[in-house]
Amino acid sequence: MSAHGIRLHGGGRDSLKGGIPALGVPEGFPEPKPFPAPGKDAGPSEILRAARAAGISDEFDGAPLAPRLKRLAERKTELLAACCFDDDPFFSSARAVLREDAGKVADGLRLAARACGARETVLAAASRRELKALRDLPPGLAAAAAESRYPARILLMRRLCGGKKRGAWIGAQACAALSDAVRRGRPQTETVVTAAGDGVAYTRNFRVRIGTPVGAVLKAAGARENVRLVAVGSSLAGRTVTDLSLPVTAATRGVLALTELPARRVFPCVRCGRCARACPQGILPWLALRELESGAPDPLRLFHVESCVGCAACDAVCPSGIGLVAAVRRAAARKEAGFPDETA
Repeated sequence: MSAHGIRLHGGGRDSLKGGIPALGVPEGFPEPKPFPAPGKDAGPSEILRAARAAGISDEFDGAPLAPRLKRLAERKTELLAACCFDDDPFFSSARAVLREDAGKVADGLRLAARACGARETVLAAASRRELKALRDLPPGLAAAAAESRYPARILLMRRLCGGKKRGAWIGAQACAALSDAVRRGRPQTETVVTAAGDGVAYTRNFRVRIGTPVGAVLKAAGARENVRLVAVGSSLAGRTVTDLSLPVTAATRGVLALTELPARRVFPCVRCGRCARACPQGILPWLALRELESGAPDPLRLFHVESCVGCAACDAVCPSGIGLVAAVRRAAARKEAGFPDETA
């Protein structure tokens, strides 16, 4: 299966300057209550209990960590990798956490692997240069540099496993939070968020109490008055927000503020094939679109549409401005439903 991905360019490097300043805790937020820490010799069940007691969620999808580790154990996961890079051109929160808390990230990765039974662990960073600069990693920990193309998480995991192992990701912040929970009995109450875009005076990472309004993060970064669009989670596959009082969650990772709405004029598909070359799953988005537009899609032509991961690489490269992710998901839904007649 071909998996080329796409090259992305943005301002994520600027946010790594100046460390990670902490935002003030909003008024009225309760103080976190510690719980009994199982300690360094904790077994799998104790680690899972600590993750549950700490309320840890993975920053890349917001899924609770304890149930995920339990599922990975049931799947007999063989390789667990810590994602310490940002699959986004604007954000750098994972890289910032690795730079400041490499020891905690490595410790949390090993604890997570112990909980799910993974025999191999890999710390994945943005580049070989970044790995060489780290000073707080334990000896013997396997490390890997991310692919230079988006979506790097999918492409790198494919390279690590080689189609022969069951692999899974865990976020750098989730690793650090698990280390704090097991060693110190600390709940997950904060997350690192990147504020970026031309709608803020400066791009920076902040350590933010979970539940803080999104608007407070933008204000700390010097939000401009003419911001017209705010997106959270990812600049490609995230969601736009209009209510800046919405709370920061463990999965926020970044807040992108723009002063101009992205221009998106839609033209007919020219069948250039760029979307197919960009897709990491081997899907042919242009063909899925054509089949849907025909009114009578052929299931044999909807190759792998059910495996879409929603990375939006196809949207990013389409010269016609077509929303291909939506088309692929519609095709997958119709394929799963047995191609019901949409006109009925």
